[in-house]
Amino acid sequence: MSIELPEAYILSNQMSKELLGKEVTCYGLGDCTSLQNLGCINMYRSDFDKLHGGRIVSVVSRGNVIRVKFDNGMNLLLAPEYGGKVLYHKESAVPSKYHLKLCFDGDSALTVTLTGLGVIQALTDEQLENSYVYRRDFSTTASPTDEKEFTFERFSKELSGRKVNVKSVLVGKDAVVVGLGNSAFQDILFRAKVHPKRKASSLNEAEKQALFNAVKNLIQERLKQGGKSQFVDFYGKLGGYNAEMGSNMKGKTCTKCGSQIESLSLGGGQTFYCPGCQK
Repeated sequence: MSIELPEAYILSNQMSKELLGKEVTCYGLGDCTSLQNLGCINMYRSDFDKLHGGRIVSVVSRGNVIRVKFDNGMNLLLAPEYGGKVLYHKESAVPSKYHLKLCFDGDSALTVTLTGLGVIQALTDEQLENSYVYRRDFSTTASPTDEKEFTFERFSKELSGRKVNVKSVLVGKDAVVVGLGNSAFQDILFRAKVHPKRKASSLNEAEKQALFNAVKNLIQERLKQGGKSQFVDFYGKLGGYNAEMGSNMKGKTCTKCGSQIESLSLGGGQTFYCPGCQK
């Protein structure tokens, strides 16, 4: 299950609650050669050696990325964007399979397991800007969880003149917000009643407002319900939010108007939508 902004936010808050002040007493890497070759995990084990003895001073998220900061100038970046689990354990109950294990004083541990492409990086403060996911999400792009950054005025202005489909302005490296993926995108367009192939520049003010409201409301609902269904939080608990639109609606009819749900290829993947509601 992919981890988007709401799920990263939930994990970072839970990790902050449990891990602040804890010192790393040991670590382990498991079965990660292929991910190292892809650049998802540091190529050299010695990079993770530097986490040993470090004490956690903060855990924050922005977009899909979680930054764990240590008092010795080291950072652990976690971004299991295309599937993964970040779990808290008693050290004696750590599972046998993981990509990264960190053990802490007080008989506690965390494990990180990627089930798809993602990032597990141990980086010094100076190396952070070398990480693509850090530059992308810890940036000046607006975060939907920050009311000062994510305003309708800014959102509307940034959509104006963008002659690309709405997916490009909500998802990906050129998006005007951080942390939204295909799952969130499909629900947002369904709620805003916007067709996936609409150009951002073609939206009127009412449609922009509907899109803006849909982003805010979706994020808040997923946070309130503990993340998407199939998302597993830091304690192993499943999220409760069920997507309104997406592959789960294949072959079904719209719950609002009764139209047959359709799909189209967009941005390298399938996008599901209601032809009756989304014009």
